[in-house]
Amino acid sequence: MKTKLLLLVAFISSSQMFNAQSITFTSTLTEAQIGTTITVNYEYTIPADGNIYCAINLYNDFTWSAMVADGSLSPAPAGTNVAGSFDFTIPPGTTQTVDLTSPDNYKLVIELSDAGWNWLAGDYPATQINLQNAALSIKNSEFLEDVSMFYSNNRIHVKGLNTSDKYELKIFNLFGQEVKSITKDNNVVNLASAIYIAKLEVDGKGIKTSKVLIN
Repeated sequence: MKTKLLLLVAFISSSQMFNAQSITFTSTLTEAQIGTTITVNYEYTIPADGNIYCAINLYNDFTWSAMVADGSLSPAPAGTNVAGSFDFTIPPGTTQTVDLTSPDNYKLVIELSDAGWNWLAGDYPATQINLQNAALSIKNSEFLEDVSMFYSNNRIHVKGLNTSDKYELKIFNLFGQEVKSITKDNNVVNLASAIYIAKLEVDGKGIKTSKVLIN
């Protein structure tokens, strides 16, 4: 009887080990600069090959609103305490945390799924991420003070540049998704009425990002 009991305990233990699956972040992310690339580290355990999905999301309190940046690993090889990482580029034009309307916030999530993308485990830190624009150099700041952008007659106009200056202007929605790219010679836009983020890149001089109302 004792032998049977020991075999039963061993069988249950081995079954639990075989069916165990988990995933967790091994590095924290509390702030990042918009337009830069960040790295997040994780560790997982899964008995058979599966999939991993990771993202920085915009939430309204704890309700998902939009994805800012994401990545996936497919397949995620089976193993115990397998370490990995994702590199994310925060899209230029992403709204800074300070410009969000409460209770909107940014958070990081990661999920482990089986081969059919059926959820197995996840890590959902409550820590909010502070996304902010990179600090401008003094040289660029002096140049940018005299540059402005405005919308009129289906075009975005740039004031304060020399006639010889070449530039590219990228338009992003408030979720950080690029919706239009224009140049000095082709500045026509056909977008729905809304507030957008305009990122101006001037050859050899610098970058300026500002909000533009299209109506």
